[in-house]
Amino acid sequence: MTAPASTVRVLVVEDHPVTRAGIRASLDKHPGVTVVGEADNQAMACRVLDVELVHVVLVDLRLGDDQGMDLIEHLARVRPQTRVLVLSQASPGEVLAALKAGAHGYVSKSATTAELANAVLAVLEGPVLPPELAARLVGEFQHRSSLTGREREVLGCLARGYDNREIAEELGVAVRTVNRHLENIREKLGSRRRSELIRLAREWDWNASA
Repeated sequence: MTAPASTVRVLVVEDHPVTRAGIRASLDKHPGVTVVGEADNQAMACRVLDVELVHVVLVDLRLGDDQGMDLIEHLARVRPQTRVLVLSQASPGEVLAALKAGAHGYVSKSATTAELANAVLAVLEGPVLPPELAARLVGEFQHRSSLTGREREVLGCLARGYDNREIAEELGVAVRTVNRHLENIREKLGSRRRSELIRLAREWDWNASA
């Protein structure tokens, strides 16, 4: 989607009033960007979208009880032409989930005024990710791709909180086989503690994809 040359129209969805005001003030400094609306939840955002032409929606993933992910999924279904830029402090797993849900990019809340405005303009033309985050996501994707189907199943069980005996029972194998799979997983992913494997397994959502 390409906005008119004159201005990019932005909706800011953020549930903290002070933060929202700061974002608006930052964007208003850029002559090519206009904030046409603000919202602190999905319902309010949809009301703004019903009456305003919006090119880019800036969404915080953490909107209290009304999660930003729900809004991203909704926009992907009903307004696919609208670009969605996540503005949040999020883990790589959360960013990846947001991209899968329909977001077109991510910018950290620690970004400068210029970086934020540039991200808003750039997301009109394609995906926007900070280089370090893009490199990490690519690296994690490569790690995931190196795992066998059985190793993915083991990670799926870890994500559900199973111990080795429970994993063995779930998969119908011996405990020593589970131990061997975990050794292989640690070797492929680098030397990682069990708690780190569990975190990765939950971020990667093996239960949905294995």
